Amino acid sequence: KRAQMKCALRKATEQGLAEGRAQGFEQGHSEGLELGRAEGRAEGELNKALETARKMKEAGIAVDIICQCTSLTKEQVAAL
Repeated sequence: KRAQMKCALRKATEQGLAEGRAQGFEQGHSEGLELGRAEGRAEGELNKALETARKMKEAGIAVDIICQCTSLTKEQVAAL
């Protein structure tokens, strides 16, 4: 009887660990995807702002106005 209880306890522990790992993996995967999407959006927004600033600079628009319209720094615009 004692051996059966140990076996049942071991099985329950193993099942709990497996479920915990699966749940942790799913949570980590979801958080990783969301973080990746946020980083991708931020990078895309920066690239779009740089592209817009480049065109504005080529059109002869003042750096201060470019900075105001794109939220880029003067240093970022000057580097274009």
